[in-house]
Amino acid sequence: MSPESLAKLYLFGSVGFLVVTIQLGVPPHIATLLLIATGVSGLAYLAYQPSFRKSKLTPEQKAILVDFDFYKTLTQIERLEFERRVSYLTENKEFMGRQDLVITDRMRVLVAATIAQIGFGFEFITFEDFDKIIIFPKAYYSKHTGHYHKGEVTSSGVIVLSWADFLEGFNISDDGYNVGLHEIAHALRLEDAIPGDEYHFLKEADLDAWNRIAEREYDNIRAGKPSFIRSYAGTNRQEFFAVCIEQFFEQPQGFYDALPELYKAMARLMKQDPLKRKRKYF
Repeated sequence: MSPESLAKLYLFGSVGFLVVTIQLGVPPHIATLLLIATGVSGLAYLAYQPSFRKSKLTPEQKAILVDFDFYKTLTQIERLEFERRVSYLTENKEFMGRQDLVITDRMRVLVAATIAQIGFGFEFITFEDFDKIIIFPKAYYSKHTGHYHKGEVTSSGVIVLSWADFLEGFNISDDGYNVGLHEIAHALRLEDAIPGDEYHFLKEADLDAWNRIAEREYDNIRAGKPSFIRSYAGTNRQEFFAVCIEQFFEQPQGFYDALPELYKAMARLMKQDPLKRKRKYF
């Protein structure tokens, strides 16, 4: 819930609180003191929560966000919340370059913004189990698989990205290919499944509905039938979800036109609808 929503909730709740306490015979001055104490406690709670603390992004870091497509669709109030989340992620994740790659502010901000974008429909998800983000200059060779990779996510809490491929997804924002969104989608599902403070933030009923509807399209792709969802999604169910996330954010209109039930199931699951944002702001 945003700070603005909480403020409205507190305002209406405070009026109701005063009315009820006075009706119960509590002296008005005592009711007022209790209300003030409750408000102070609430403010202390908000100050403690990372999603509501003041953004520490520098002017230069904020300037980087101006070119981030998702950020452009946000209202002014939403942008403040988005900046807070990006600020927290840039400060609390360990970014490491490989093959002599020097990590820059632009890398930190754009990767953090991608994480914030995917989770923006929820109360702030910090991806607490993924504390390391490794960035290679380009596609890298994995001794484990014997193949070159554009990115991967490990269960040990590491997100790995090829910067060249990440940038391609960032620069071309409507082709349905986005390495950053794809890998963070994998991290999202793992974060939801790992016991801890952020365990099971995906609503079970929404996830069940998504799985039920997605299974039909997954089977179609596996059978070689034409689909709006690109064929790589048929690799396994994890890849199906990650590919859908890419196309959900980058091609919402085409996704909705081709597979409206699947699109609506993903919008409910992720608690956001990119198509409505595009219709509203563009």
